[in-house]
Amino acid sequence: MHRPILKQPALPGRRSQQGAVLAVTLMILLVVTLLTVSNMRSSILEEKMAGNNSDRNVAFQAAESGLREGEVFLENIVSLGDFQGQAGLFGRTDDEPSFYTSGTWNDEAYHVVAETDLSTYERPRYFIKNMTTVQGTAGALNMSGYGDNKGTGDVTIFRVTVRATGKSADSAEVILRTQYGRIF
Repeated sequence: MHRPILKQPALPGRRSQQGAVLAVTLMILLVVTLLTVSNMRSSILEEKMAGNNSDRNVAFQAAESGLREGEVFLENIVSLGDFQGQAGLFGRTDDEPSFYTSGTWNDEAYHVVAETDLSTYERPRYFIKNMTTVQGTAGALNMSGYGDNKGTGDVTIFRVTVRATGKSADSAEVILRTQYGRIF
C-alpha cells in the first residue's frame, strides 16, 4: 500500500535559509578588521612622527646652546693666538673642516665638546674659524644694536659651526652656523 507523503506546513516567520546571513556577517567583520588595522597603522605613524619632531627640537635646542657657548668663548678671549688649526680653533689660513662629514665630529682635533649637557645622546660639538678682520669704520657692524652709533675699531669676524644630536643614537642631527663679530 502506498501512502501519500504529507508535507508539514511551514511555520510562520520561518523560511528556508541559504547561509546568506553568515556570508554578509563575515564580510562586515572583514571590513571592520581592515579599518581597525588601518587606524592602528596611522596611530603608530603619527606617534613616530611626534617622537621624531620632539627629538629634532631637542637637537635644535642643543645646537643653539652650543652656538651660544662658542660665542661666549669668543667674547672671553684676549688674543687670536689659539687659532692655529687644532682643537676646534682655525685661523684665517687654516682649512676649515667639512661640517657634513662624520670625521670632523669624531676627531677631537677638529672640534670642541660643549660643556652644556642637555641630556642628548652626545654633547654638542663646535668649531670656530677666524674669517677676516674688517678695518676701521668700514668694519662698524652696528654691534651695539640696530640704529645705534656704530662706533669705530677693527672688527674680527668668526664663523661658529655646531653639531648636536637628539636623545638617542639614531636620532636627529642638527648643524647650525653663525657669523660673530668682535672688536679687540
